[in-house]
Amino acid sequence: MTTSALQALDELAREQAEKGHSSPSVSDARMTWMGTSLGIAGVPLLVGEGELQEIIETPPVTPIPGTKPWVLGVAAYMGGLLPIISGDAFFRGRPYVGRIRDFCMIIRRPGFYFGLTLSDIERDIKFPVEERDMDYPVDADFADFTLGGFHSGDRFLAVLDVDKLVADSDLSNAAASRIAANEEESNEQ
Repeated sequence: MTTSALQALDELAREQAEKGHSSPSVSDARMTWMGTSLGIAGVPLLVGEGELQEIIETPPVTPIPGTKPWVLGVAAYMGGLLPIISGDAFFRGRPYVGRIRDFCMIIRRPGFYFGLTLSDIERDIKFPVEERDMDYPVDADFADFTLGGFHSGDRFLAVLDVDKLVADSDLSNAAASRIAANEEESNEQ
């Protein structure tokens, strides 16, 4: 029985060699970087695929007393509370005046879950990995939170490194300092 099985396998291999087709070549396969093109505080950025949970309309927030100025408050979201951070105030150090920031991106990391307001949402986009420019100068307010980027037409789109953002000590400690709280109280009087 073993001999006939081996003979059948040899015959099948011979037949395949005579009539079979060769596998297609994969010479043009290029690695691509994929993500979402968006804006924070008016700066065009890219966020890598899988780096954000989703983009939603900025929900109504309830302010939280005693927090840093970039914390807009908390919002009801999917049965829980979601801190909402102003991208303008966090990166630029001042609140945005003008059109309301209609959208925010939701970022979820172990022990860290928040929404960050966006100034613009463009589209999903992809670039060949070899075109990533790690040396191009980035807006100074964002330089510590980016990792290279890509040229797209006349713009440079820096890649927001969400892990660097989440690791930032300012972002992880949203409690206002005593000095800032005292200044706030004296301004109200």
